[in-house]
Amino acid sequence: MTPYELSKLIHMELSPAAPRLSAAINRALVDIGEGSVLVGLGPGMNENDNVSFQESETINTVGGDAEGILAKIHEMMWKLEEHSSWKVIIDKKPGRPGKPLELLYTLVRIKGDL
Repeated sequence: MTPYELSKLIHMELSPAAPRLSAAINRALVDIGEGSVLVGLGPGMNENDNVSFQESETINTVGGDAEGILAKIHEMMWKLEEHSSWKVIIDKKPGRPGKPLELLYTLVRIKGDL
């Protein structure tokens, strides 16, 4: 699966529930990508460079479907990790009944072992 196909799949699945995560993954896969084998590029542009950035999102869970949204996010993160070198670390603010779901995403591209 190419980065563009993966980005499109993740966008179709995640954008209704988690649009900022979908946009961040698109940035990771399409704008930053897997890196280039060329030498002399800027920081993060070489294929062996480690790259990370963060995005936060508040998701309204009026219907009480926070678990369903998190399940869909995790399902797409497995796809991302299976088809690219990107990983997403998801930090969730402790749940408060009746309050929106607050998430912090850290997108990381680490070449080599973690």
